[in-house]
Amino acid sequence: MTKFTLSLLFGCLSLLGFTQQNTVSTGGEASGTGGTVSYSVGQIDYSNAQGTNGSINQGVQQPYEFYLLGIGSELTLDVSLFPNPTNEFIILQLENFTNDLKYTLSDMKGKIIATDKIETSETHIDMREYATGRYNLTIANSTTTHQTIKIIKH
Repeated sequence: MTKFTLSLLFGCLSLLGFTQQNTVSTGGEASGTGGTVSYSVGQIDYSNAQGTNGSINQGVQQPYEFYLLGIGSELTLDVSLFPNPTNEFIILQLENFTNDLKYTLSDMKGKIIATDKIETSETHIDMREYATGRYNLTIANSTTTHQTIKIIKH
């Protein structure tokens, strides 16, 4: 009975040695004047650390999808949206800004959560009050939908 118990214990402990390993698609090490960081791409776990100087998702990265879709557009918009994925705010930048644009934020079921005019070339959108998940940000004027961007909220 003792040999069986020791074998079972050894088997369980040997499995625990593999719990911190992940299969990644790529990774490496980056260094600069501020220090060195190791990174990996493709892992599915991360931990978030917050302090007075900001926050960081450390350890690994979350996979996400980012699409820019032009739908029957007369006007081509040069759009930048970051950070995506986000925890707090997203920043929407438009290179060729026009005054008649608005954005609509909707969930994946199509329910409109927020809508507002885009009044400058850089718009800050607060995502803190929304649940973790995927959202669509649609940019349109009064007659045409120009672009839809998928957003991931952590």
